[in-house]
Amino acid sequence: GLLKDPGSDAWVTVLSSLECKYSFEPQAIPCSITWRRNMPSTLSTPDGPMVKTEEEKEVLVLVEPEDFLKRLFSLTQPDLNQVLPLAGLEGSSTKTYSLAVVGLDAYRRAGYDSGGDTGGVSPRSLLLQALVVLQLWGNIEVLFLDTWEEFGQHVSALTKAIAKRPYKRQLESQELPFCAAGAWASGVRVQKDGTGLWQVWKRQIEQFNRVSPATAAAIAEAYPSPSLLLQAYKECSTEDEKRLLLSDIPVKSDISRKDRRVGPDLSRRIYLFMVSTDPDLVLDLS
Repeated sequence: GLLKDPGSDAWVTVLSSLECKYSFEPQAIPCSITWRRNMPSTLSTPDGPMVKTEEEKEVLVLVEPEDFLKRLFSLTQPDLNQVLPLAGLEGSSTKTYSLAVVGLDAYRRAGYDSGGDTGGVSPRSLLLQALVVLQLWGNIEVLFLDTWEEFGQHVSALTKAIAKRPYKRQLESQELPFCAAGAWASGVRVQKDGTGLWQVWKRQIEQFNRVSPATAAAIAEAYPSPSLLLQAYKECSTEDEKRLLLSDIPVKSDISRKDRRVGPDLSRRIYLFMVSTDPDLVLDLS
């Protein structure tokens, strides 16, 4: 069982290091680990909102090497109940099961057999066939571990992954999941009200070759968003007017007091970038 083996205290030590509560309780499947999460309830009391407990879908089952081999070598058809007693369990179809076998190699090296007739087929071949049945018919993953420390590390990693699941779902549901809520790697924080989008637009202009922050700021001030710039292009009557639309925008510089402008070359490059549908178009001719 989970606590019967003399070395099982090693995985309990790993479990104790996690920032979560744990308890040992009777389970529908013996020697199994399940996870529960406290969630805020829609109901409330005068003392504050109520908390409800929801069980996660993952179930990790620890199987003794001897029992595992006996069950697998009796698996002559896709009858998963021979390996995992799922029949009659409420809600078993919504669960995701995985098996962990600790010390199987050491058990087999000690000379123990499966206790059954293999019909002349090598035990390794029967093992592989049974694992295919488990994967294809039951979507059950089998994890072979050498020590209880490895078992504890697996439980730890699985617990952390389950704990982070709501946070990852929230990130995936955002409209711009690639815009992190922070200024890391020269990124720009974009608020829900759109604050910061101008900075993103300015940074995009800075990606062109030989474009200073002052030049990018001048263009972004004249046309605060890509959509406004596209609208300005539509209002131009000729191609030359479109290509030169940005060329006369003045650029303020704190270093030089000379009057500078965006210029025709950068104006042409930005125009082609905004309207071209050719992915192989070379914008910079220099």
